[in-house]
Order: sequence, then structure tokens, then C-alpha cells
Amino acid sequence: MSVVLAGCLTALLWTGSAAAKDHAPGAGDGAARKVQCNDTESVLVLTPIGENQYLSYQRVLLDAPISEVWPVLRDIERFVEAVLPDVAPTFMWEDGGGPEVIPSRYQFTSGGITLHEEIIYRSEQENQILVRLVEPVPELGMEQYYAFGDATRVCGNKTLLEYTRYIELAPGTDPEFFRALFTQEFIDIPAYFND
Repeated sequence: MSVVLAGCLTALLWTGSAAAKDHAPGAGDGAARKVQCNDTESVLVLTPIGENQYLSYQRVLLDAPISEVWPVLRDIERFVEAVLPDVAPTFMWEDGGGPEVIPSRYQFTSGGITLHEEIIYRSEQENQILVRLVEPVPELGMEQYYAFGDATRVCGNKTLLEYTRYIELAPGTDPEFFRALFTQEFIDIPAYFND
């Protein structure tokens, strides 16, 4: 499992950075780490990388210290509350999982569709987390899904949140649904920390 995990993590980091450099507005060398301290707009890049395969890179500057952001990102139940407030009440840990257990499985339901996911990696030192879809979700056309979250202290006491996702969709699935969903999530995250 560690070889697979290392491969997924490397691919997400490398391709997310490449997507930011190649496609993000105004991106230059090290675009993922170069952020204007007064930038209030989030960045979203959704790039096809193969047949029915997409890479999504997002970043947003949060006006909150990493000491407030990381506890939310590391505890996926709290993160679901921040990015999907309407589905948060349906969140449930599975198989003895919990915020202090890695790996840890969980589920939540949205629009009558239950998603089963798993935290497979977390670094307290680097403020990073990696989750994956445990089983396909035919109702959404999702075959595979990996998401890598990374929180970095920037601009004094602000936090840069970056999220790189790999999605493999069933043939004929419209990726624009996911673009809209990811966009909304990164509208909800700053609002969560501003409340």
C-alpha cells in the first residue's frame, strides 16, 4: 500500500503544480506558492489529463491563521461541515474510524447518494491530507477520486489552502458538474472562517 500511496501523492503534487504553472491566470514559476497577500479570489483549474480523467487544482487565501485552518482540514468531519454544510449532518465514520485514526473510512450523503471515502495519509508536520473514494459512485459518474489538501502559512498570519484532485469519470459524464461543485466548496471555505 505504501508504494501506491507514494505514487498517488507524487502524481497529485507534481501534476497539481504543473496545472497551476500551465493554466492558472498569471501563474509563473512556483505559482502554487506565489500568492498576493490581498488576493481574495480563489483559483480553480480543471484540466483533462486522459480519457475521462481530470485534474483539478484549487487554491484560496484564507484570512485565518494556520492554527485555525489545519484542525478543520485534518478532521475530515469538520472539513465536510466547512465545504458541504448541507450534507454535514449525514457524515458518519465507518469501521471504527475517526479523526485520530489513519487510515480511516467515512461516508456522507448528498442528494440521496452516499459516498464512501477514506483518509489514507495525513502529515501533521506538513499540514497535508490525502483522501480517496473507496468505491465508485455510478449516480455521479465517479469511478475514482483522490484529493490532496495542503495548508501553508503565508502573508504573516494567513493560510494558503491548496487542493489537488484526480477524478476518473464514467464515459459520458459531464465534468462541469464537478467544476461547479468545487467552485462552491471554495466559496464556502472562506465563509466558514469568516463567521
